[in-house]
Amino acid sequence: MRPKYLSLLMLFLAILIYVPRAAAFDWDPITDAEKSMKSNPLDPGAGAVVLFKRGRVEVLEKQSLFWTTRIVTYERIKIFNDAGRDAADIKLDAYKYQRLSKVEGRTILPSGEIIPLDASKVFRGKTYEEGKSFAIVQTSFTFPSVQPGAIVEFQIEETEDWFYPSPWIFDTRGLGTLDSSLSVLVGPRLGMAQMPLDTTTNKIATTRTETVQGTQFTFSVKDLHPIVREPFSVPFYDQATTVLFNPTELAFSGQVFPLIQKWDDVAARITESNNMEKSEKEAKNRVKELTDKFADPHQKADAIYKYIQQNIASSDIVGVALGETADEILAAKRGDPDEINALFVTMLKEAKIEADMVLVATQNWQTLVRGFPNRGQFSRIITRVNFKDGAVFADPADPAAPFGELPWFDRGVQGLAVKGTKIQEAVIPLGTPDDNVSTTNATLKVAKDWTTEGDSQVELKGTEAIDYRDELLEESPEKIDQYLTNYFSFGSSDTEVTNIVHPDLKDSSQSFVLKAHLKSKLNNEGGQAVSF
Repeated sequence: MRPKYLSLLMLFLAILIYVPRAAAFDWDPITDAEKSMKSNPLDPGAGAVVLFKRGRVEVLEKQSLFWTTRIVTYERIKIFNDAGRDAADIKLDAYKYQRLSKVEGRTILPSGEIIPLDASKVFRGKTYEEGKSFAIVQTSFTFPSVQPGAIVEFQIEETEDWFYPSPWIFDTRGLGTLDSSLSVLVGPRLGMAQMPLDTTTNKIATTRTETVQGTQFTFSVKDLHPIVREPFSVPFYDQATTVLFNPTELAFSGQVFPLIQKWDDVAARITESNNMEKSEKEAKNRVKELTDKFADPHQKADAIYKYIQQNIASSDIVGVALGETADEILAAKRGDPDEINALFVTMLKEAKIEADMVLVATQNWQTLVRGFPNRGQFSRIITRVNFKDGAVFADPADPAAPFGELPWFDRGVQGLAVKGTKIQEAVIPLGTPDDNVSTTNATLKVAKDWTTEGDSQVELKGTEAIDYRDELLEESPEKIDQYLTNYFSFGSSDTEVTNIVHPDLKDSSQSFVLKAHLKSKLNNEGGQAVSF
């Protein structure tokens, strides 16, 4: 082809594939009442308040059987004093399968000057929630030039390529909200059950309207007091005012097909989306290499578990959305926690060991609503290994948990095991007190000058061992000695810590025993040497 015609062809193709830039969001005018507001009506001493939080969820069929979910959030916050500046640091959580389409924001100063949010200052990455294994995707940004009397507002758009909307939260973490509302538009060929989860103090008003585009639902609630985070309190998501969604049926070619109407339908959808057993040549070979020398099923399962735990890195992103094959995860050496557990189940079955994926709505994510079958309530998958002498629960996505042990937030939780197209209750047992007994032994000699010297050994067990191993795994190798030095010296610069010994952190089967040699000089408050 001549260069001239090739250039024309490329220009023509460029015109065809040109995608116009998304239109900017529209902003509501700032009212006189919002400008003049001096304190939070819900809590006069608060530093800020959410004036309104609005959501719009559109579940529409873009092409035949190609459905998308579009979620737009619009939030406006008033800053009253210096203590309220933290409210301008925004952190928004989302499931891993939601794509961030657009973010815009602006600061409105008391003078009326408007300062737009710099798009380059918007960051998106994983965040941890109440435990290492519970990271979700977070969008974060900080508004510029915030001062008392300012108003900040933002709009964010997210999309999903399916018709399973995530739960909608009316509250804003740490802030009271004067007005919060949600509108939901569902296309005409889709049935969508919706469950408002209000509280004794916050009641959700609901309306329904039929439109040309589909069915319009509106939910609204006023005067949401802030949910305060306190030690041992119920987690934020379990206290928040929420709406859950569940697609129940889909109309196509004059027929109506059921989607999710009971818990077994959830199992069927997950089984359909699980591609683990496709193209699993590498997985089969790996299982053979790992288990051929063992006859005992426990040893086989432990070998597979240890291999996955030490070779497949977890993204720590919660949510149940399987898609990758076993061989793809093995090749990438990375996967989401649900995918890693699905891989473990697949490899166990290849070794002729019965195992099930167990859906978990954990204590620090979303409360399981038993009467409303909806996989959006689940934060993760763990594995139940069905040995003849009893079931063992395990999570190879947690690099610090030994086989058969779980972190505290996965214990005593009601899980649901997926057995093909059926759901089976699976109660994850609590640990016993003996499982969590940690011991410290120290042999120290005190010299005449009150110098103490000797050896210390600490053995951690159960959830304490898992948590501490997790912390060390996050540290770089060169910082681990310093971390353990601070641990043994209790942060005292007067204590000399040497000969630190720790187990192989990547091998969770090793007992978690820490050792060190200590040397220090004891003094009383007056600077005089004292004994123990």
